[in-house]
Amino acid sequence: MMNEQYQNSENLDIRIQIHQNYSTNPEDWHMWLFDQYDIKPGSRILELGCGNGVFWQKNRDRVPKHWSITLSDLSEGMLSDTQSALQPLSNFQYKQINIEDIPFETNTFDVVIANHMLYHVPNRERGLAEVRRVLKDGGVFYSSTIGNEHMQEFGMLLQEFDEAINFSAAYDQARTFGLENGRSQLAPHFHHIELKPFPGDLNITTVSAVVDYLRSTQTEAKAKLTGTTLKAFEHFLRSKMDENGGSIKITKSTGLFASK
Repeated sequence: MMNEQYQNSENLDIRIQIHQNYSTNPEDWHMWLFDQYDIKPGSRILELGCGNGVFWQKNRDRVPKHWSITLSDLSEGMLSDTQSALQPLSNFQYKQINIEDIPFETNTFDVVIANHMLYHVPNRERGLAEVRRVLKDGGVFYSSTIGNEHMQEFGMLLQEFDEAINFSAAYDQARTFGLENGRSQLAPHFHHIELKPFPGDLNITTVSAVVDYLRSTQTEAKAKLTGTTLKAFEHFLRSKMDENGGSIKITKSTGLFASK
């Protein structure tokens, strides 16, 4: 299921787009992330699970040429999409990597980044040990994730429409590695851990945005929301938007751990 979900950037692009178009926080998430990073001149940087590389695309004009950056992902297709989008930046390298077995020597990187990906790692303890191994003493590990209440209204809408549609898998990520339990998982490997929350919610004004998001998730929504069921769900959403003044509010719970 994971391989299918992330074989390329299509599903991830859809989920990023809904945040870009309907966030109540005017500050872009990826620009905010860049501002939280404290990266010194000449640093060697490794990103694990770079996805579609949109973070670097948005911040490409802010990246100093003296940084040496290795972008990696478990998905070869995702990595290929990223490399195509970022060419011809010369201080970027690309490598297919499994966080549980990072193919670099001990004390290689000044900064390691893992955004919204640790909840996908089967053996997270081993993955975090590998991150600590390749990180230099005094280096920083930046890892963003979501909280328990993140996007909870999507599940509520589906349950109200049809209790038979199982959306519970959408909440597995926060339960696995989230804002509420991430610190305890990072603590065995890092002495100082700071959590920086990102404010804002979503205020969605189009039915298609809700449908596209739900169908992009690793849940039953894509299989169940088809044909006449999809038409009925779209009608249900339009009614909900009319009841709420033309929009649907979705709670966001997102933040960044900075671990040293």
